[in-house]
Amino acid sequence: MTARQRETLVLSLPADPDLAPLAHLVSSHFFRQNGLTVAAARRGADAVERRCRPILRAAARRTSRGRAAFVLVLRPQRATLEVIGRAGGGPGTCLLRLARPHPA
Repeated sequence: MTARQRETLVLSLPADPDLAPLAHLVSSHFFRQNGLTVAAARRGADAVERRCRPILRAAARRTSRGRAAFVLVLRPQRATLEVIGRAGGGPGTCLLRLARPHPA
């Protein structure tokens, strides 16, 4: 596996639920970059967007306490592609884990 195929992508966003489509866009590109088909990448990105909305809403409620950031971590593993969402430095939530396609 090359170094490029093992890069972790980290996206930090303000805690705003209206930015969920940005998580969709970034995760879709990440999945395509790591070998998923267009349809599989779209389905995965839809799931990421749907699952990160509640985390973004919760983070937005906590902004008054000084925790304004939402962090999306997209990590390729040897056999899987993993997306983790974390609000305000708290514990991460696995938003999606997909089997990595095998090279032909």
